[in-house]
Amino acid sequence: MTADARREVEEFILGDRFSCLAGRSAWRRGGITHRHYETLGGPDSARLLALDLEEFVTSADWSARTFTSFIATFEQPRGVDELRFEELLWQQLQWLHEHDAESHRWAEGYSTDPQSSKFAFSVAGHPFFVIGLHETHRRWGRRPPFPMLAFNSHEQFGQIKGAGMWDRLAEKIRKQDIKLQGDINPNLYEYEELSEARRYSGRPKPEDWQCPFAARAAEERELTASGA
Repeated sequence: MTADARREVEEFILGDRFSCLAGRSAWRRGGITHRHYETLGGPDSARLLALDLEEFVTSADWSARTFTSFIATFEQPRGVDELRFEELLWQQLQWLHEHDAESHRWAEGYSTDPQSSKFAFSVAGHPFFVIGLHETHRRWGRRPPFPMLAFNSHEQFGQIKGAGMWDRLAEKIRKQDIKLQGDINPNLYEYEELSEARRYSGRPKPEDWQCPFAARAAEERELTASGA
């Protein structure tokens, strides 16, 4: 199953419709870590994902010129609509956080409040921007053959910006989007203005959208870690 999933991921990323050119280059260079799980939104998948992401964080190179990412794919469910995918995405991230919070604090400098513009999803104390992709996504370049979550490092984003490469990379992605679909992904316009949580599933949100994710209180995490 895992070998078949990896082949399908490769075909998707290297295919003509995938708009993230940095991701395509990273896959060719071996910079993307891929793991395949059984069920999106399931506690068992979340437990395994927490372990795999912890290993990824401890070994990754976040430099600007060696782009890296962690991709999680799921065998099921297939073909769900965007609303159901969004529900499952946040269910998965909630379960993932529950496992992660047993041994790790939230990423320093980032908010735990998914409504905040300072929010980033934290795993193993590292801040990630999560991109959800699925078969019925409204953007053609985000339709893999099964549910997929990409975990991209905010630390690496900072390195790319510091090297003066961010605007050029964003422009290439926008041009590819226009080439594929005729317009720019509207989610891009919200970057750094509203919470990034609004963008994870790829579904446009009404202004009053409330994220279903809730991080554990710091006191509760400390009690769990101490075994009290």
